[in-house]
Amino acid sequence: MGLAKLAKVSIIAPKADIEDVVKELFKFGDFHPIEQEHESIDKNLEEMLDRVKRIELALDTIVNDFGIKSEIGVIDSIIKGIKIERHRIEAEDVKGLVDALEFEARPIVSELKELSSKIDTITKEVQKDEALLAALQLLKDLRIAPSSLSALKRVYAVFAVVSIRDLQEIKRSLPEVATLHIALTKTLSAALFVASSKDVERVERVLKGFGVKPFAIPEWLPGTIPEAYAAVESKLAELNAELSDAKQKLNFALETSKEKILSLREGASILKDSLERLKTTSRLKRFASIEGYVPYEKSEELVKRFDGKYPVYVSEVEAIHMDEHGTTYNENPPTLLQNKGLMKAFENVTNIQGLPGHGEIDPTPFVALFFSIFYGIMFADLGQGLVLMLFGLFMRMRTKGRLRDWGMLLAMLGLSSSVAGFLLGECFGFKLSGWGIASPELVHLVEEHAGVKELNLAAVQKLLQFTIMLGIVHLTLGYSLSAYRLIKNREYLEAFASKIPTIAMYVFGVFFALAFFGAGGVTQMLTSQNPAPFIGLPSSLVGTIGMAGGIASIFVLILGRPVANLLTRKCGGFVGAAGMGLLEVLENIIHFLSNTISYARLTILLLVHIALLMLLNNVWHALGLMSLPILVIGNLGIMALEGLIVFIQSLRLHLYEFFTKFFEGGGKPFKGLRPETTYVDIRIK
Repeated sequence: MGLAKLAKVSIIAPKADIEDVVKELFKFGDFHPIEQEHESIDKNLEEMLDRVKRIELALDTIVNDFGIKSEIGVIDSIIKGIKIERHRIEAEDVKGLVDALEFEARPIVSELKELSSKIDTITKEVQKDEALLAALQLLKDLRIAPSSLSALKRVYAVFAVVSIRDLQEIKRSLPEVATLHIALTKTLSAALFVASSKDVERVERVLKGFGVKPFAIPEWLPGTIPEAYAAVESKLAELNAELSDAKQKLNFALETSKEKILSLREGASILKDSLERLKTTSRLKRFASIEGYVPYEKSEELVKRFDGKYPVYVSEVEAIHMDEHGTTYNENPPTLLQNKGLMKAFENVTNIQGLPGHGEIDPTPFVALFFSIFYGIMFADLGQGLVLMLFGLFMRMRTKGRLRDWGMLLAMLGLSSSVAGFLLGECFGFKLSGWGIASPELVHLVEEHAGVKELNLAAVQKLLQFTIMLGIVHLTLGYSLSAYRLIKNREYLEAFASKIPTIAMYVFGVFFALAFFGAGGVTQMLTSQNPAPFIGLPSSLVGTIGMAGGIASIFVLILGRPVANLLTRKCGGFVGAAGMGLLEVLENIIHFLSNTISYARLTILLLVHIALLMLLNNVWHALGLMSLPILVIGNLGIMALEGLIVFIQSLRLHLYEFFTKFFEGGGKPFKGLRPETTYVDIRIK
């Protein structure tokens, strides 16, 4: 559970053997290279990297140009399922892998580019001939011969094919010219310009400026318009048939090679990433040094791979290091989570905030426990919980990768909801006792008086107290983890002067609040013998402990840092440090109140859930079996809406109330040389 223990590995080898080292590291897989800045670059590795980049770029261009979906959507995954047979690429060494990628990618890229270029060429020719055919059709219908226009003596007339975009500008430039036009295609228009014979030069100059030439039947066509029209029509039919054939070939090539394209691109991406991280070596002339991290339990296996051929230095990674001058510094290794089984699914929640850095605490085990409890309380219903659990299991079966973990997460939340629903005796908003199923019914939230159902305020108050106390446990754990982290990282001053007093202040503040509610006010709090809620001890005793402990904690927070600075002779004024402590006390009071009250939403959302189901189930009492379609659709709607809202609220209680106490989430992921893949299985023999 938690963060995997890592080892830092340094391998020193002759530069002539660097490719052999890279080969072994790639076969090993679980090696996270440290990218070394301002170091020399191995030319052979750089050459291979350039080749891989060209392969990836070519395949990326195909994927983008032809709209190949590299990721399958969630809905498609669930409905259709994912059946991907990973393409295997195997070679003797890294160079062999690059050669194999080029060998397999080149014919696919060439074929698709050739077909695409052919389609573009034919399409342009078709568009050109379609405009010509439309112009000939117009001349044919109007019985106008372009050559006859030049024979006119009193007027100057020109028939031309003009860009629609330029037509308006031409008309503005020649306001005295009569212009008749009709659209031929989406971009071209046929236009007849008629002007006085004295304006011939000006009209020709303007038309020439826009690149407009008088329409003439091309030389390769017969001289008469009807014959030219028939010839163009015949050519268009041939071109369209050729275009259709090329498109069919392209679609067939894409369909048959789509998965291979994605697998080759994924393989190229893996090799590119690996070579980029391994191409740098030391500044030594004859020797190369490669450094990286491996799981500590696999460090011996890596050493054995080189079998004494090259020196391999292994050191355990620690959060805090001390140099020869006694100065401490933090190492920043990658993060490798090792949560197993059901707990691994809750890494998705942790990753929303970020990966824990080295020296941090992995909150995933605590998230798995409390997230399930919170979700179960707010969505407590045996029937809907089981539906959600089955959907999650179905999603896990039908999907791959991270979606499988999300499916398991939904299944766990559904199980938690069904358990909570059973304990409350609720199933799709109906009482389990009415179905003859025995249930503890720990809290009777709904009671019926004279046939009218209403919320039981006493039970609501009881549940509200329970959820607030659950929140107190959650917050106390967060504060405690913060102190534990500081002590683990040897930040003792911050731990004992700030975090531990904060925990004490919060706990004693809870005692004070319990005494207040037990005694019924501040005035009787130190004298009342009424039992404090949950604890059962006299309110006077609990109140005295809470007040004394709270005051002591406040004094430590205000004076802890100043006194520590004096004892350790650190810089910093006494008054300034005390002022910072006072601000921390005031901030703590605000956070204690706001954070604790936030957990009341557990009860509130459960009441909303129950109220919606009570409203829906009134249809059953009114219509009986005829209401089944309404009940099914209504329950699905409530599950979709309420399930999402409850998830968001559970997430909020962790991201804003829990994680902020101890978790930064600034870790960087451990990236081995052979990560988990979807489409390709790339290996070195």
